[in-house]
Amino acid sequence: MYQCELLSIRKSKADAAQLDSGFDLISTILRENDIDVRFKTEVSADAAKLADAVFKAEEDEATNLFVFANALNTSDSSSFKRLFYEYITRTEAKLEPDGEHKGCTPRIKIYSLGDLGMGYKGYCFKLNHKLYVVLPYASLTQTDIAQLIVEGVKKAKEIVGRAYNQYPAGIYYPDAPAPKEPSADSAEDKSAKKQKKPKGQKKKEGFFRSFIPHKGETRGTKARKIIVLVAIAVFIGALIYVINYFVIEPAVNNAINDEIREVAYNKESTSPTTPDGKPTKEQDWDALKDINDEIVGWIRLDDSRIDYPVMFHEGDDQYSQYYLNHTYKHEWSAYGTVFIDYRSKQSTDSKNVITHGHNMIDGSMYHTLMNYSDRFEGDLDYYRDHSVLTFNTPDEDAQWKVISVFKTSTLYAHGEFFNYMQGEFTSDAEFMNFVYNVRIRSMFNVPVTVNENDQLLTLSTCSYEYSDFRTVLVARKVRPGEDPSVDVDLASVNDDPFLPEVCYNGERPDPLTFKKAYQKGWINWYDGKYDGKNDNTLKGSEVLTATVAANPTEPPTEKLKPGETRAPAERRVFTVTYTNLDGSQFASYSVFEGDPVPVPEDHPTYDDENFTYTFVGWDTDIEGVDFEHLNTSLSIAPKFDYTPK
Repeated sequence: MYQCELLSIRKSKADAAQLDSGFDLISTILRENDIDVRFKTEVSADAAKLADAVFKAEEDEATNLFVFANALNTSDSSSFKRLFYEYITRTEAKLEPDGEHKGCTPRIKIYSLGDLGMGYKGYCFKLNHKLYVVLPYASLTQTDIAQLIVEGVKKAKEIVGRAYNQYPAGIYYPDAPAPKEPSADSAEDKSAKKQKKPKGQKKKEGFFRSFIPHKGETRGTKARKIIVLVAIAVFIGALIYVINYFVIEPAVNNAINDEIREVAYNKESTSPTTPDGKPTKEQDWDALKDINDEIVGWIRLDDSRIDYPVMFHEGDDQYSQYYLNHTYKHEWSAYGTVFIDYRSKQSTDSKNVITHGHNMIDGSMYHTLMNYSDRFEGDLDYYRDHSVLTFNTPDEDAQWKVISVFKTSTLYAHGEFFNYMQGEFTSDAEFMNFVYNVRIRSMFNVPVTVNENDQLLTLSTCSYEYSDFRTVLVARKVRPGEDPSVDVDLASVNDDPFLPEVCYNGERPDPLTFKKAYQKGWINWYDGKYDGKNDNTLKGSEVLTATVAANPTEPPTEKLKPGETRAPAERRVFTVTYTNLDGSQFASYSVFEGDPVPVPEDHPTYDDENFTYTFVGWDTDIEGVDFEHLNTSLSIAPKFDYTPK
């Protein structure tokens, strides 16, 4: 009779609960089939924790059968590999080859149990006279859990028994040499074939010795060998880097994101459901929040690799954005995680939810955004197939219609900087002017309306048309009761998008504002309250936050009486920041309201591989700012002339 430890995987809550509630009956049925369940242990679905639990269970020498119930949830071997790779890797590292296979690598022989119901397979292996049986979710196989265990153990016993003669210890050696054919030569023939070396002939130097400097060699020979050794070391180092960059890091990133997707789309979730049993939310937010409370959203673009959690870190600022190089597990990674920009101060409730993701060479993260265009020319077919994306939050599931895909620069050296990273707005007029600027830059004309009541979602990633360029996608949220589909047949390529100044050979035209363009009849996508005549129907300034840190405040409207002065306590202090080309701080001043703006004695410099830059002054052409009598906080950028190298 098998002495069994039953390990229940805490992955499917429903299946685990069924196993717990019926354990006494299940134990009785198993005992009738020569399986004595000595222990039942609940185990995490985390690969490392599972491995630790199995190692601890193996300490009991009397146990000779380990059954892993409700462990697998895929019809292929992917969930087995994901769950058991840690245990198998650590176990194989401790194996020693037997006497016949010295110098070879021992590996555990894994067997498939075949179809255990509805196309779902199980797996088994034998090690140190103990049998290990790994089974799928009972609910997926539509088989009673006790019957599934009996059937799985029976198949495992038969399979391992048939393979006993070839693999008695459950171990095989993939790198073992094939058996040598017996030589037809007799011992006499072999000795007859031996030839004596001619007298005075030098002994042939071994392959490895030919690369190692040793005593008695000339300086030239030693120098040659040292150079070869250095070249070999450099080659090996470069090879390791390439393998790590192109193979290992992408594989690790994919595994991490596959793991969180499995949690997010857990169909066995106990989250709230509708009366017909369907989940009210597409993602299992309770499970996601248990992993990391800073997961605030989930973004997906169908038929692409964009399918990721979205993070929001409260401590971010312009100098540090945590998830730029950290996973949701708080582990450092060059891939980072998709995250919301700190300028979207209200996180997912911001008027413009700005998200960032890396443009990775393996096609992951936000690399998909590059498929919308070939440099500055939009790919209309790709837009038509990807005109709507999903961005869900714990509060609601929502779809978003793409309104713009554009290229922009983040360097003032490339001309006037359009600040698309504006998360909040002070007025409806400012918001609509922002939308207008987004749409005139788009590589597509799309049949999607926008008004001042809408919310935006921005996806931004690095692109390399010029230094520090970005590819940006902007979408607006589908309104309540609105058809989420887009009539993409009405979409067209924008033959004349408004591009950064660096893209023009001559002078770039200045854009109008939203109100002026609407009054001229140039806008057909607006469906809000502005009538084009009365400014009161769309109140507020249209000035965007570009080089100004906050929208300029109007000077005091209250008139002072003759001889009256403003009390000192009412005099505000503003911050004036001068920036480098990349937007980082060059100099900063605290200035009283009404005082003149100071100017730094020095200026920044800049250089890159494409252009030579010459500083020509500071950009003080800021609407609504009085530089002799300061009335707002400022961020002032340098101006450069640039010529191609």
